[in-house]
Amino acid sequence: MQTLSQTRRRGGFTLLELVIATVLLSLMLGTMGLVQMRARDASRVGMAREQVETTCRRSLDRVADELQGVVRGLLFPDPSTSLGTSTITYQHPTGVSTAGVVSWDTPSSLSLELDAGEIDNGIDDDGDGLIDERRLVLTRNVGSPNAVTTVICSGIPELGEGEVANGLDDNGNGVVDEAGFNVRKVGDLLTVRLTVQGPAEGGQIISSTLSTSIVLHN
Repeated sequence: MQTLSQTRRRGGFTLLELVIATVLLSLMLGTMGLVQMRARDASRVGMAREQVETTCRRSLDRVADELQGVVRGLLFPDPSTSLGTSTITYQHPTGVSTAGVVSWDTPSSLSLELDAGEIDNGIDDDGDGLIDERRLVLTRNVGSPNAVTTVICSGIPELGEGEVANGLDDNGNGVVDEAGFNVRKVGDLLTVRLTVQGPAEGGQIISSTLSTSIVLHN
């Protein structure tokens, strides 16, 4: 003959079993939620990285197009030192007369400037997650009333990736204290390096560094 307690035990869960099942279900759901959150964060970081890399690549391509055909004798300042330069003024040839005289366009420049709203003070003044970031500015008709400026990209750090302001070539690419945008000439080869940064999930900073070289004309 079955007792009442035996009947209840076989007929359903005890209170303890329900508590254990609830705890296990909560743990399972919590683990799934944590996995989903991490996957979402990783996806956002991946998207941020792709955006920064795309910006860096497109900006460097724009600079390379801008410097194609430049004559090495019309670069100012001369970027041949180990420091290179983060500001360069240049001219392109526009034609040759029947007498063999070369004509030139008006000077243009590429310069690294503090981004709008930023002060060089080690603080994120504009609240975008980057500190003391710069922007690369293209100026046409330098020195004339008709000068026109265009921002090629922003989010450029003061120093290139791997560099520290210590008078050394920290990242081993031949440039000392290399800026986030740097132009250096060795012989007839003009090398341009660009680092672009962007904020990502969890306070991370994504960096992308690319370089390209342009052959200068005599």
